[in-house]
Amino acid sequence: MITRRALLSLLAPPPAACTVAIRVPDGAVLRCDDPVRARAEWAPPGSALKPLTWMNLPRRVPARCTTPFFVGSRRLDCTHVPILTKVDGEVALAASCNSWFAEMARNLDPRVFQHKLLQYGARARLATRVEDLQLQALGLEGVEFTVLGLAKAYLQVVASPDPILRSGLERAVTEGTGQLAALANLQVAGKTGTTSEGSWFAGFAPARQPKVIVVAHTRLGHGATDAAPAAREIFEWWQRSASSR
Repeated sequence: MITRRALLSLLAPPPAACTVAIRVPDGAVLRCDDPVRARAEWAPPGSALKPLTWMNLPRRVPARCTTPFFVGSRRLDCTHVPILTKVDGEVALAASCNSWFAEMARNLDPRVFQHKLLQYGARARLATRVEDLQLQALGLEGVEFTVLGLAKAYLQVVASPDPILRSGLERAVTEGTGQLAALANLQVAGKTGTTSEGSWFAGFAPARQPKVIVVAHTRLGHGATDAAPAAREIFEWWQRSASSR
């Protein structure tokens, strides 16, 4: 979908990241590099919301990825390589397909979705138009998280028994925009996010039997090239800490 070499070629001096690691399953904070920012700074999560959106979709059926792609007046073309066949739910997660998620979001009940986002710890508005609901489902407008809040919300992701969700997030790290969060000897799963207000990576490890959730946020940059490597450093720290006990 996107090569590690291509991601590395885009790297520049990274913006400062706010990172947090929490323990699965109780959510105890293991590390928090900027406690004030992690607990008090709110920002839209972008595509890092997609696993939570995915869990609430009443329908997950194959759909074509269209380019150019607009939600209202906003152009939101996907960054993955062109997919000529219909996209299913697993590929939509792995490739972070905006077109698929926006199409599936049409089936959401706005009030129910807002309620679920609030339960996850977000600040969320009630979407009053289809376009607002689609942008909310994509994590771009009408929803905000703190870094610690998103980490806590991902406890719901790791608790999901759905193998498609887990597989899609594994592939997002092995094949998609999360590749710079990957470690050779630790299977990481997760999702990047990029908005005009910064970048995110939210994920967990080991992918099949999660023990830690890591979230990284930067005020600038891109999820693939800034937040993902910041998260990788925290996964490395956790792995060293776990092996020393």
